[in-house]
Order: sequence, then C-alpha cells, then structure tokens
Amino acid sequence: MLTVDVEEAWQTEVARKVVDRSSWDGREARVEIGTRAVVEMMGRNDVRGTFFFLGCVARRHPGLVREVAAAGHEIACHGDQHDHLSRLDAARMRADVERARKTLEDLVGEAVVGYRAPTWSVTRRTGWAVDVLLEAGFVYDASVFPTVHPSYGVSDAPLGAFRVKGHEAGRELLEIPPLMWRVGKRRVPVAGGGYFRLLPSSLMERGIEQAGREGRPAVVYFHPWEFDGGQPRLDLPWLSRVRMYVGVGSALGRLERVVKRFAGWTPMRERIAELEGMSVGGGVVVLGEGEQGRVAA
Repeated sequence: MLTVDVEEAWQTEVARKVVDRSSWDGREARVEIGTRAVVEMMGRNDVRGTFFFLGCVARRHPGLVREVAAAGHEIACHGDQHDHLSRLDAARMRADVERARKTLEDLVGEAVVGYRAPTWSVTRRTGWAVDVLLEAGFVYDASVFPTVHPSYGVSDAPLGAFRVKGHEAGRELLEIPPLMWRVGKRRVPVAGGGYFRLLPSSLMERGIEQAGREGRPAVVYFHPWEFDGGQPRLDLPWLSRVRMYVGVGSALGRLERVVKRFAGWTPMRERIAELEGMSVGGGVVVLGEGEQGRVAA
C-alpha cells in the first residue's frame, strides 16, 4: 500500500525550527508539483494508493484533492494544521480532525475513513487520540510506528495490522503500521521518507518481500516535497538538512523501480476487511495507561 502525506515542506515538524506558522499563508505553495508527479508515476504503473491530506492544504488546493480522487486514489485525513499530538489535548485534536475531515468530505463527496497523525504522533503518551478517532467515526488509523525514535514510535507494537485501545475500555480501532524489515531481533524502518532516501532502496524491497512471506501489510509512505527537486531549501541545521533533502531529486525514479517490482498496490480502504482479519488474534496494544502502556493478550 503506497501512501502519501500531502503537506508542504515548510509545514513539517522539522521546519518548526525556522518557519513561523504565521508566515504560512505568504509562503510559496509547491505541494501540487510533487503530488502531481507521484500521481502521474502511479498512473503509468496502474497503482492506486491513499493520500492523507492536511485540511489546510485541501482548502488552499481544492482542485488537487478532487484531481487525486478522480485518479482512483483514496482521500484520507492527516489532520488540519500538522500539529504533533503532544502539543494538543483531546478537545483540540477533536476540533482539528473534524475540521479537516469535513473539508475533505465536502470536496470528494464521500466518507473519509482513515487517519494518519502528523509525525506518527499516536504514541503511548497520546493514547487518548485513539478515543478521539473512534468518537469521530474513523475506521482505521495509520499512525503508530513500531520503532524507537525520539519524536514518535511504539517500540513493541506488532509489525502487522493490529487492534489498538486508548483510555476507554472495550473500544478498539484497526491500526495499520508502516513497513518494517525484521533482521534477527532488530527492526529496521524501511517504509519511506528519509529512511528511503538515505538508505538503499533494496532494503525497502527486502521489507516488502518479508511482509509478503509473513502475511502482513507492506505500507510505504512519502511526501510531495520529496519529489520536488527544485524546491527552495529551508535554512535548517546541518543534520536536519541532510535528513530532509538528501535524495530528493532521485526519489521518484527510485520509487518507480520499487513499484514496478511488486503487484497489487491498492488503497487502504479497499483492504479493510482483509486487514481486520489479519488483526484478529494478534493481541491488542493498549495506549494511554501512563507512558508505558501495555500489550494485552
């Protein structure tokens, strides 16, 4: 499953270091360049995927949302203002996702059933977000990264589709994590983004092959700015510049080679019944019980 988080480079979490939100409206919008590039590549290869749009991007580029939907891709929700959930509470997140979802549903004329948090920020510290998503009526979440990272991640989460709980007992949500390649006891993130641009693409291919053998979903992810080699560079610290810009010019060609190797790329919403079946018997990850949480049998 190929997914795209539709946002501007200057809306990313790392850009907060140098870009004030009050300047967003006056900044050059380039999201259409990268989004159209990946949509065209997918069309050439008969691939359909899931595009997680920010609500604020959708309001500024309504034609782009309709264009992506008309090409056969799923439109899903990435929140409204790209706020890391650690900076919100349940009430503010609820308002954020409801505004974004209404924007998207009004544009495409159908229900939006999937959500991905900015910067993978559904974690044990933000387990209450699961309850917000359930209350809002989302069918699946794609926000839990089963890895260790200073800004996100649930290190012991399952690698396949699983059920997740927040604070409220008895309520569960389908969780679809990004691709990981297991090497012995280690988990190597190979799902996309900087991991794809900074590492050999063969690692993603190995991860996809392993997921296929083990009967779990292979979910990869990218951002439009990763396919826009002509974008102006933000004045970021050196290491952040490396992580954000290395490989941007060649990312689309490398991704196309990966896409050509594997068949069956489809939107997440079309695999829900299959993924629900995969999640049965795999345990339930319980978030929101303090910082540690637990995994239920």
